[in-house]
Amino acid sequence: MDNIILAEDNLNDINVVKNLLDEKFKIKNLGPLNFFLGLEVTRTSKGIHVCQRKYALDILANSGMLATIPSSTPMTKI
Repeated sequence: MDNIILAEDNLNDINVVKNLLDEKFKIKNLGPLNFFLGLEVTRTSKGIHVCQRKYALDILANSGMLATIPSSTPMTKI
């Protein structure tokens, strides 16, 4: 399985590319982007926000460290 994200201000341009790809590869449109390869994607009026919070929480859960208490790491001030 291959994944691709199309991003463009002009919806017509996106549709042209999707149609060309569909003719060649028979693609499936999964709708608006929410998660992609461990990235959580949120759209707002100010733009697109991408974070890996879910990915980080999954790693902590899989390693049994989800319930641990955070600790400060001492660093020297510059």
